Amino acid sequence: MSAAQSAGIRRTTNARRLYRELIDALLAEGDRQAARACAELAVAQGVWRHPDQRPEHHVPSLEPRPVFDPAQFWFTRYLTESYPRIRAELDAVTTPSSGGFLPVEEPLLDRGRWEQVTFYEAGHRFADVCERFPVTASVIEGIPEATSGGPGVVTLSWLYPGTHIRPHCGGSNARQRVHLGLVVPEGPRIRIGDRTLRWKEGECLVFDDSFEHEVWHEGTEPRVVLLLDVSHHELDPSVRDWILSARSEFDERISSSMSERGIQRAELTDGALRLTADPGVTSLVTRYLREINASAIELRDGKARYEYR
Repeated sequence: MSAAQSAGIRRTTNARRLYRELIDALLAEGDRQAARACAELAVAQGVWRHPDQRPEHHVPSLEPRPVFDPAQFWFTRYLTESYPRIRAELDAVTTPSSGGFLPVEEPLLDRGRWEQVTFYEAGHRFADVCERFPVTASVIEGIPEATSGGPGVVTLSWLYPGTHIRPHCGGSNARQRVHLGLVVPEGPRIRIGDRTLRWKEGECLVFDDSFEHEVWHEGTEPRVVLLLDVSHHELDPSVRDWILSARSEFDERISSSMSERGIQRAELTDGALRLTADPGVTSLVTRYLREINASAIELRDGKARYEYR
């Protein structure tokens, strides 16, 4: 490792964030060559250790490795043994929305349809989902590394045919992502770094999602996996405990997200969400609508559409 690379521990989160934004923008424009050159420059400057691994929160001591042998982990065997029970419960869900699945509205979704239901996020348990899927919840609760001690999320991920999830990197290399294949038809595949893998029903994949990864579903039936995040098994225990202790409470994350987006109030009525902007956003939009003499503005496919009185 070069002197510049070893200095990566001194790089700030802000520096990594700005590099990520530039690389993601180049990828979104379809210029993979420029994105790669930028990633290699970042490695040379000690921002990361591998051009395919670009987390915002980076632990330099962890060896860059995109994919792991599932047999290394005790819980993969446990999940495989539990597969028939989880699958039987999932098979009762004929309409995902009735099971609590919600669309994943992210810039990651290039095309298609992707829905999920979340059991845990950063150690917070969603009781309503656990009540909807009691068998799956009971299995998940047998893996404390993913629940109360989990660094990320535990979800059921439902991917529809024709979907493409853009190349992207997870936010931290201090965790590993586990997928248990539940419903796996022909057609879906995932690329992690330079490896392309396919799911199998009742089997696990374990990978570092801070490596660039991308998903395609070119089949004709939905794909469903159980997704769990656990702390990286090579992470120093003191570092792991520090990272887990720094997790924010769920209401803190919601408050921060609303504040960043200028949302003052959110109200769910008969399944419809109504948002109220904070005074600053309200003043800005009101002034803009008055200037163009419009009564409403709406974003459709990323473009502003106006309504006039």
